[in-house]
Amino acid sequence: MSSAIKVFLIAIFFPLLLTAQDTLSEPHRHQYVATDPETVFFVGEFFRGYNVNNSSWENYSQSGFGLDFNWFVFPFLTIGGQYNFMGGNLKEENINNTGSINRINSHYFGLHLGYYHAFNKEWNLHSLAGFGRVQNGSRAPDSRFTEDGNSLMLRSELGYRFDKTAAIFIKATLRWDRMDVDTPRVLDDYFNKHSLLLVGFGVRLHLQNPNG
Repeated sequence: MSSAIKVFLIAIFFPLLLTAQDTLSEPHRHQYVATDPETVFFVGEFFRGYNVNNSSWENYSQSGFGLDFNWFVFPFLTIGGQYNFMGGNLKEENINNTGSINRINSHYFGLHLGYYHAFNKEWNLHSLAGFGRVQNGSRAPDSRFTEDGNSLMLRSELGYRFDKTAAIFIKATLRWDRMDVDTPRVLDDYFNKHSLLLVGFGVRLHLQNPNG
């Protein structure tokens, strides 16, 4: 992994480490709390993926979209679920390391726990940790097949709210996929262990409960 990527990851995920200690049911003393308590928010996002270890994903372009649901358990604590789709086309028709597979479609279904910190009415930080299932569909000229696996992820989003309802954000996600591909032992890490950096942007739809 290049030094630039390392610095970027530290800058994105360092706030997650700083806020992990706030586990009480009351918001942080510096947190802005809306008059009408938050209830849920929905997320739509687009992202580009980068392979950060030596695995078969490095041979494919990576881009996708995601849908996300979050529910506020407390003013700062969220739980939710998400679906991500990521597609990858073979780069430069190089089949030396991938065989005849020319495209991969990856589906992720997961649950997550999040820390939401509102700095003021506009700016906020949402950091999440989660787990899920991954299904990769591979396409070759003469065949198609699927591979299943498990996944862990860390995500951090910096958001800006226009009003009570609408917001935009930028985000970075680290995802670790562990697949179950039957392969020679020497190639196990290459085909079964994927570390991905997903960088993107999205929109949020916030809903409030006027009655508290």
